[in-house]
Amino acid sequence: MEEHYLTREKITLDQVKPKDREDGYPTDTPKWVRKMLELIPGVATWIFILSPLIVSVLGIPEVLVFYVAFLMVYWSLRAIRFIYGLIVGSIRIKRELSTDWISKIKEEFPNKYDNLNYIYLCPTYREGIETLRSSIQSIADSDYDSKKIAVVMAIEEKFAQQQVQSFKILKGEFGDKFKEMISFVPPANIVGEVAGVKGANINWATREYVKLLKSRGEDIHDYLLISVDCDWRPHPKFLSAVAYKYLTSPEPDKKFYASAVHTLNNNLWRVPPLIRIHSSSLTMVILHNWVVSKRTSETFSAYVANLQTIHETEYWAPDIQNDDTAFYWNALIRYHGNFSGVEVYVPTYSDAVENETHLKTHSSLYKQQLRWGWGIIVFPITLAGLYKNKNIPLLKKLDILFVLVENRLFYLTVVYMLTLALPLLNIFSDQFVYSSAAYNLPRMLSTVMTALMLLNLPIVFFRRRISPIPKGWSIFRHIWDFIETFLVTINMLTFAFIPFIQAQTELMLGKGTRKVLYVTDKVAIKN
Repeated sequence: MEEHYLTREKITLDQVKPKDREDGYPTDTPKWVRKMLELIPGVATWIFILSPLIVSVLGIPEVLVFYVAFLMVYWSLRAIRFIYGLIVGSIRIKRELSTDWISKIKEEFPNKYDNLNYIYLCPTYREGIETLRSSIQSIADSDYDSKKIAVVMAIEEKFAQQQVQSFKILKGEFGDKFKEMISFVPPANIVGEVAGVKGANINWATREYVKLLKSRGEDIHDYLLISVDCDWRPHPKFLSAVAYKYLTSPEPDKKFYASAVHTLNNNLWRVPPLIRIHSSSLTMVILHNWVVSKRTSETFSAYVANLQTIHETEYWAPDIQNDDTAFYWNALIRYHGNFSGVEVYVPTYSDAVENETHLKTHSSLYKQQLRWGWGIIVFPITLAGLYKNKNIPLLKKLDILFVLVENRLFYLTVVYMLTLALPLLNIFSDQFVYSSAAYNLPRMLSTVMTALMLLNLPIVFFRRRISPIPKGWSIFRHIWDFIETFLVTINMLTFAFIPFIQAQTELMLGKGTRKVLYVTDKVAIKN
């Protein structure tokens, strides 16, 4: 089948978005309700940020003192649990990498293996052909039969001339290895679509490919779709491990499947230190979450789901500022609270943010994090969906709400409160300055945080197991690698904090219809 190019029909948003959603909300959600829901994240976060001033004005500094004391205990326990998650995760990585998943599938599910295919959905913007070639090569190198894998490329129309040419070259190189290779060029400038997230492109390409499969008489339930960025590369055992987990899971179509070992190892040791710390921290947090807090795990940048599931949940909404995590929350509501994740401890490899210069690299990371910060849109959208869906039990709704608040609001300000709340309270509150807490609590906090720094030793050890260091390092480079770990606090007060505050503030101030976001550059740097 030849590749499909840009349709010349005039396309409207109604033709490509979920039929029962508008900007991600149930279609009958009143505008004033949407606005009220969009106020919640920003208002709540700014209350925490301004809490030293607020409690000082109200004359109740002890409220903040008790909260900081609580956070001190909470963060200590969480740090210990973090190390536990890394230990258990490392054991599971070793176990799953030593498993012959293909043999297990063929032995236990010989008939199902024959019918279970993959779709590698590859969205492209203006990436160079080397980035695309490396990713497609890694798919071809999988131990899962590549003749059971279809490569579907979703090409940004603005750069279609370049990317269609790249696709033709890649199809010439790899076409005989896969079930098929096909490309779609989603039409640009559909009024109401959000630019800067891949949701619009993968939404179009997947819808068109489903039409194609159905026209052939194929059953879309026979396909698992891999939704990823174009720089994503799986370990050779990843697809077979996911296939086995899919075949052995209860209600497998009410699940998404992801790696608990989402690394950014492709260029990790080449990027600046703060970028490296940000990237490796993300890897370890994801691993830890899958081990000790699985129920809070949501779809991130790389996940797998059955194509029938994606079809039933109306694909991706092209008119909201988030695609990956929004898919999880959308499916959770549509399946009445019965949608969850299944992890494999087989690594995947992506690119850390990188650009031509250090300044551009850090600028790109900030812009990427601002786009991720706009993932907060799932908060009001999910609240509206919970209210409208009468089939979700009350206790389940409360659990979903708790996870939303914990993931999207609470964690964002913890490090800020531990680091800056008491110094700011000293400035704003004379009542606090002359209290015993002003003397004792900062010293207790300093002692606890210093003790927690000892945990950097096992963190560095496990980080190196997940992201092996380059060969030939000098002793000084090893020492510097350990010192870099202390940058995590700076990261959590800058790139992991400020852009998220900006996104919540913009949403709060009425920019919930922002339709243009930053596409992270995939820049190939020559060594």
